[in-house]
This record gives sequence, structure tokens and C-alpha cells, in this order.
Amino acid sequence: MTIIEPYKKGHFYAYFFYIGAILFVGAIASISLYNANVRLKYDISVQEKALQQLETANADFQNQLHQLLDAGNLNSIVARQSLVSEKNPQYLEVKSLAAF
Repeated sequence: MTIIEPYKKGHFYAYFFYIGAILFVGAIASISLYNANVRLKYDISVQEKALQQLETANADFQNQLHQLLDAGNLNSIVARQSLVSEKNPQYLEVKSLAAF
């Protein structure tokens, strides 16, 4: 009696095909992850530059505000507007039943 065995090299090539497909998909996935990482680093650097510009603008605005609210500057505004400081000001008082 003769036993016929099928051609067994087909299974061997199928394993290589599956391993190759897995390696190919892994390579594509790693390339896409690398590209996403590089893009994220670039976006972060752009946002950091924008933040630095905003911080500089904020510091400029704060300097302008401090210059406007400076006591010497307020005295010059009072002189320009011909305002007079009152010696005995009468403040608004609200009398309530509860005393604090």
C-alpha cells in the first residue's frame, strides 16, 4: 500500500508570508508613529514660540499700565484737568442696623 503525502513546502511558504506581512505592517505602523511624534514636537515648538510672544506682549502691557497708574503721572493728569484735591472730603456712609 502506498501512502501519498501532500507537498509540505506550501506550509513553509505560508509561514514566511505571514511573518513578512506582520513585519511589513509593523514597519508601516512604526513609520506612522514616528511621523506623528515629529509632527507633535514641531507643533509644540510652534506653540512655545507663540507663548513667548504673548508673554512679551503681556509684559509690555503691564509696563504701560504701571506707567499710566504711576503717582507722578496721575498728578500731571490732575494738573491738566484742573482738578482740585479736597481738604475735607465727605464720604458716603451707609448706616445699617448691624454694627460691625
